Amino acid sequence: MDDLSLHVLDIAENSAAAGASLIEIAIEEDEGRDLLTLRLADNGRGMSRSELQSALDPFYSTKAKKTGLGLPFLAQAAEQSGGGLSLESRPGRGTTVTARFGYGNIDRPPLTKMAETVMILVFGHPEIGFRYRHRRNGRDFRFDSLRFAARAGGITARPDLIAAIRKTLETGLKRIGAS
Repeated sequence: MDDLSLHVLDIAENSAAAGASLIEIAIEEDEGRDLLTLRLADNGRGMSRSELQSALDPFYSTKAKKTGLGLPFLAQAAEQSGGGLSLESRPGRGTTVTARFGYGNIDRPPLTKMAETVMILVFGHPEIGFRYRHRRNGRDFRFDSLRFAARAGGITARPDLIAAIRKTLETGLKRIGAS
């Protein structure tokens, strides 16, 4: 995948398929420490010990297609840029994926489409709460779809709600220099 936002989308879609009702996406860009960290945590079904041990095997999948390339590709991208990937999971409690990248490493894929990614997730899964935190060089932006849902009477594809969420995401990311 040529943009890290696509990895975020893939992992979040896996969380949705695992029955998550809440997905937290945290991104931290720290140029001073030469570190980019992606962390996705969900409250889905979680993985057993054997599933967790097999999760980075590209020929393992819990889906019918029998290949699971998302996590192995993310792990490879992280390792190629001087970082790594860790997984934590407990059955019935959820899963956390953390990927670390060398921020300035030439092999690190870009992170450019997070507003669009969050929009796809929020409107594609209105039944799931999404909490998104993006921190860049000490400046912080937070978005919570549950707050929007409470004010709007739910997440629906109303043009005014789509525009409001898009503006919130784009303005917030621009404010911290992450757009």
